[in-house]
Amino acid sequence: MRQKKGNFERFQFTLRLTLDIIATLAAWFLSYYLRFFILPGGARDSLGLFTALSFLALLSSLFFLFLNRLYESNVVSKWSREVGSLLRVSVGVFLTFVVFYYYVMSITVSRIALAIFLVMHFMFLFIGRRITNTIIGRKVKSGQFLQRALLVGYGKKMQDFYDTTVSHGVLSRIKIIGQYLGEASPIEGLTQIDAANLEQAVKDNDIDMVVIGFPPTDSSESKGTAVHQGLELLNAQVFLLSDIPRSYAGSVIRDFYTIPAVQLNNSEMSLGKRFIKRTFDIISCSFAVLLLSPLFLILALMVKLSSKGPVFFRQKRVTRDGRVFEMLKFRSMRTDMPEQNGPHWTEEDDPRVTKLGRILRKTSLDELPQFFNVLSGSMSLIGPRPERPELVEEFKKTIPGYDLRHKVKAGISGWAQVNGLRGNTSIEKRVAFDLYYIRNWSVFLDFKIVILTFFKGFINKNAY
Repeated sequence: MRQKKGNFERFQFTLRLTLDIIATLAAWFLSYYLRFFILPGGARDSLGLFTALSFLALLSSLFFLFLNRLYESNVVSKWSREVGSLLRVSVGVFLTFVVFYYYVMSITVSRIALAIFLVMHFMFLFIGRRITNTIIGRKVKSGQFLQRALLVGYGKKMQDFYDTTVSHGVLSRIKIIGQYLGEASPIEGLTQIDAANLEQAVKDNDIDMVVIGFPPTDSSESKGTAVHQGLELLNAQVFLLSDIPRSYAGSVIRDFYTIPAVQLNNSEMSLGKRFIKRTFDIISCSFAVLLLSPLFLILALMVKLSSKGPVFFRQKRVTRDGRVFEMLKFRSMRTDMPEQNGPHWTEEDDPRVTKLGRILRKTSLDELPQFFNVLSGSMSLIGPRPERPELVEEFKKTIPGYDLRHKVKAGISGWAQVNGLRGNTSIEKRVAFDLYYIRNWSVFLDFKIVILTFFKGFINKNAY
């Protein structure tokens, strides 16, 4: 039996809420058991106190779950997108206890128990979400919770919407019933709906979702009529495929004194976010420079002794707002062989690369001096990899959205790099990953990329 949209949202919300409550309470009481019955030492906290504090754990957990928009309606989220939000929730609950009981009230609980709870809470929330998504995914695949959609209009964007929906199958939760007002360019294999007006078409076909789209060149009366009729529909969601080009770095609708307007490429970081990111850069890179200073000296000596030329290689690159700066690397190439055929990436078995240089490039050790670029403010620890000005101008002409990478500072490592896109790989895919990073930036995403860099970012088969 087909379930309406509201039923799907209620089912999804109830299931997630139930498992989140179970996960929080299970983690809280398990942390008590592990601390006072498994780990040695320490005076045992009152079980009554711990039980009373479980309400604070539950309320703060639900607060941060809602704050991180983890109850919004969707089908199945990829774990990589959900894990960061769940980590923020657990850290938020932990900090709530720290602030409330160590700075507001005199009553305290075991710090070890709180640390255990932080770990267990994140693990149990994650497991609960996987269970939730598995159940929802199976129900959607079985045909439940499908939304019956009516396509109104025609054109390339309408065809793209249809193709995308079909390619995702039932996981899109959309079953396209037919096309209305699409006589000018009917979609192959789709039923053409004949009705007196849009409201009648929706009623006759039990429609949950209406998608309206016409080519920019269409100036017919039916286009405007369809939009106005769509605004008056009460029992169906209405989506308008706009005439604006794709927004690569995010868009948002804003009101100018009651007049709605779409702001394209809304990816600017606020001053607060930029301050947080810069603070993270300074602290982490200062620590890295102090920790790795012996390695810096050893590598500098090896570069100097292995071939003629300076220790550092300086090259102009492009960072935020299109500014040009000099990026530092340990020199990995000979200085007596100039670049041939104009600017290009280093290729496999490039004769300019020294024997030591191949090792430095394969292990990314040649990139270490860029910590000084970060400290000077021209780069960030995490961000899109910087490119040479000549190549930037070339890519801007051929790759849509390429210049939007420069909405943020260039980085030593990035989302594209930890996903294997280094060296002579698809620049289009790199741009897509870079723009995803810009749209979804957070301190937790930066931290995640730092961790992944240790496992995936240093050694790469495409690093020549």
